[in-house]
Amino acid sequence: MNLGYECTGRSPDRPVLRRWCHGHVAWWVIAFSCTTTGQGIAQTRPATTGADTVRRDTTQRAASRDSSRDLSRAQVLGAVRISAVQGSGPTLVRPATVLEGRQLDRRLAPSIAATLAGEPGVTARSNGPMATQPVIRGLSGDRVLVLEDGQRTGDIATTAPDHAVTIDPMTARRVEVVRGPAGLLFGSNSLGGVINVVRDDVPAERQTRVLAGVFSVQGESVNDGGVAHGQLRGGLGAFSWRTSGSWRTAGDTRTPHGQLPFSDVRGHDVGAGGALVDLPALGGTWRVGAAVRDVQSAYGVPGSFGGVVLPGAHDGGVYVDLARRSGRVDASWRAPDAAQVTGGGAWPRVTQVTASSQYVRFEQSELERGGFVGTRFGQLMSNTDALAQYHRRMGVPVQGSVGVWHQWRDFRAAGSYTGTRPGVLRSSALFVMEEWALDSLVGRNRPLRLQWGLRVDRARITPLDSTETRLVRNVRTRAFSAPTGSVGLAWEPYAGVTMGMSATRAFRPPAIEELFSAGPHLATYAYEVGNPELRAEHGMGGDVFTRIERGAWRVDAAWFVMRVRDFIYQRPLVDSVTGEPVRDPRLRRYNVYQADQANARMHGAEARVVWRAPRLRALSIDGTVSWVHGTQRADSVWVPLPAMPPLRARAESRWEGGRWSGSLGIDAAARQSRVPPAPFTLGATTCVLAAAQTGSQVAGHAAPALLPAEFCGTSAWMQLQASVGRRWMLGTQLHEVTLSLENALNTDWRDHLWRAKQVAPQPGRNMRLLYRWSW
Repeated sequence: MNLGYECTGRSPDRPVLRRWCHGHVAWWVIAFSCTTTGQGIAQTRPATTGADTVRRDTTQRAASRDSSRDLSRAQVLGAVRISAVQGSGPTLVRPATVLEGRQLDRRLAPSIAATLAGEPGVTARSNGPMATQPVIRGLSGDRVLVLEDGQRTGDIATTAPDHAVTIDPMTARRVEVVRGPAGLLFGSNSLGGVINVVRDDVPAERQTRVLAGVFSVQGESVNDGGVAHGQLRGGLGAFSWRTSGSWRTAGDTRTPHGQLPFSDVRGHDVGAGGALVDLPALGGTWRVGAAVRDVQSAYGVPGSFGGVVLPGAHDGGVYVDLARRSGRVDASWRAPDAAQVTGGGAWPRVTQVTASSQYVRFEQSELERGGFVGTRFGQLMSNTDALAQYHRRMGVPVQGSVGVWHQWRDFRAAGSYTGTRPGVLRSSALFVMEEWALDSLVGRNRPLRLQWGLRVDRARITPLDSTETRLVRNVRTRAFSAPTGSVGLAWEPYAGVTMGMSATRAFRPPAIEELFSAGPHLATYAYEVGNPELRAEHGMGGDVFTRIERGAWRVDAAWFVMRVRDFIYQRPLVDSVTGEPVRDPRLRRYNVYQADQANARMHGAEARVVWRAPRLRALSIDGTVSWVHGTQRADSVWVPLPAMPPLRARAESRWEGGRWSGSLGIDAAARQSRVPPAPFTLGATTCVLAAAQTGSQVAGHAAPALLPAEFCGTSAWMQLQASVGRRWMLGTQLHEVTLSLENALNTDWRDHLWRAKQVAPQPGRNMRLLYRWSW
């Protein structure tokens, strides 16, 4: 199959693809989406929060409010960002994690998942420094949505553990996390949660300055890496514009036992956008704008360490070279008094309507040493959504949103070693959400909020290759549809104390790869077999939470439970005669995995406690803890779900002064021995953790003796972290320097979700130095 890719500039050790595409590109997609603002319901797109000027960003940085304080004002439910205005009472939501300002500077890592790891309920599944995906409450892949400025990224990060999320954290102004059922209206499959990276590619407000900007540069010692980021903003009358770019390079990562080969990275992330803002029309104001972005990256996927080779891998490792190009158009209309509307009758009064169109072209190649292309992926994707916000009165004030969403995805694969089948996905949804202020039932001083949402989804997946194999039969078009919804209640019985609960029903149709794959996947070291008979997943989730903010204390705590019917997972096939893993029929190198289903259940808890010194407000102590327990029903027996993160805790003392800032903390994880039993009786029988931990050399290809990572546990670990920062003004220009130290004691550690944990430790001591200049 010809995807229109061409490859030049290969070298035996560091192959780099340069590609261009030709053929027919369907730019016919016109889409609509919406932003909502007002008291209680503030934005459909969290990306548009805050001012869009560097001057205001500088003021916000100087104010340096801790992100934990933002939790009381910034929560998210569904597709609508909730910003609880002080004095307006609680809004029903699970608290969102917000990283921005100094706290984001301290945590910046090469990937979004690594930047967020350690936040309540959030961990990272890693296959190398760049091949890292976020995990929320034990769920990952397609069950966690990653958005940029409220839109899906259009990459293929959710389809396999070797694929990267194509967002450079250096370009983020703010990162928001929604855990659990609150993310339902972003998508019916978001039972795990939603991550939104805010960059404001399409300006949301008028720029008051002709030219302003930010320049940042960061270096780190663990891989001799560096990243530079620049951003310019400006405006003239009603027109505002923004452009930004980042360039990243890094060598192989150092571990406590030596360098991890094939873990280097290089790439860029460049974008620009403009908008006409606050144009008078139809009794209100209009905003219309557009943005484009180009992302390219080449990174390695490790396959061995110290002579020990992962099952199915080879000592040469794999390189992934990708490119993502996207464009979007936004438009919105806002009533002049949208923020003040609280009255009205039973008939809804529309206060804001917004429209958006996004188109993404994505390409990825996986190469072996020497530049040999094993697998190529190509994807075209468009997103269409529309939403209107309204107010009405049904005896009590009601705020609501109603919208539609549509996605089209054309997925292709080619190459010498590929089993992924091409297919087309068309999915659409209609949704509505309302929040009822029931204060009059319990007294004005004890606010009570009821919030409910309903969504109806339909998905149609059409294979473009219906060839059948011995393991994949009856390849055909599949259609899925289901209603989903959420309901919850939040009550503030005392000032500063909020209690609530919520329940959600979620729905996820199988992915193209889960239905139709039939062959090897080079960078996952597996022979993947789909299952055209898969049913859609149906999940039920519930949360009970408490939020306390009184005096010097702030406490956020939640207990959650999830039940998923027909949970889709990859099951290793076993030879019924020999008891050994089934190997691929061509090379006899890859273990064969087939998509299967089983009922699953999860429960867990997460909490955050912040204490701020009463007489020294710059000093605070911040602690978080997360725990999840997952099981699945296999052959009438409940067994542990694979890749469940262990109990994890983080404690940090911080100083947030006007000029100086600093932190000292620990990051720790408990031992994880709850792993599913290995189905093999011969062949792969050991995790050889002891040999890898001591740096022992194991000669030859070790794949037949090693168990895959999902059947191996991990030991407990603890790391020491520290940072110090300084900021100063020169005229109207703000300068900031942040020095961060990670794994200060050079601890030998293995995260449970690290796919090479059987043979390789993770990064050793690392020092990061960040400089930022704003004017």
